[in-house]
Amino acid sequence: MHNLLAMTFVAALLMPLAVPAADPNEKTVFVTSDTFKKNLGGLKGADDKCQAEADHPASIVPSGTYLAWLSDGTDSPDTRFTKSSHPYILPNGKKIAEDYTDLTDGSLLKPINLGPNGKPVGWQRFWTGTNADGTTVQYTYTCEGWTGDPIPNFHGMSGSTVQTSTLWSEQSVSRCEGSYRLACFQQ
Repeated sequence: MHNLLAMTFVAALLMPLAVPAADPNEKTVFVTSDTFKKNLGGLKGADDKCQAEADHPASIVPSGTYLAWLSDGTDSPDTRFTKSSHPYILPNGKKIAEDYTDLTDGSLLKPINLGPNGKPVGWQRFWTGTNADGTTVQYTYTCEGWTGDPIPNFHGMSGSTVQTSTLWSEQSVSRCEGSYRLACFQQ
């Protein structure tokens, strides 16, 4: 009997503590594991890349529709995204913004620095073509709308996985020959 009580006690200690259920309306955000040159196939091609990584067997992100934080000089997250009134979170549950308004106010609570598998990606850049407020930058900083082969001296706006200020989306203007990740947002 004493051994049974001891085993029950040990088993209870090893069981994970109950965590309150997450808000089922939270929107998950990650950066892709793969990097891409500017020929993304436009916004649709970039969205397809985000969706493929979200759906990959190694991914831990919830199922759903994922779109790239990317603009092409005309369309942008401000025109393409569902503007959630719920929190945006990383795959590990850490909150980056309270809602879409907070997401686009110029600062994040945490940097977007995890892949779809929940692992840190380190310091990386990701293509954006997007101001931190979700609007498009001028076409000349969208690598020709993310289509075609890289042309020397063409540029695209990129963000950073280590920034929480506006630099998360507007880190630098980079040459289109570069190979960067994408930031993917659940809708």
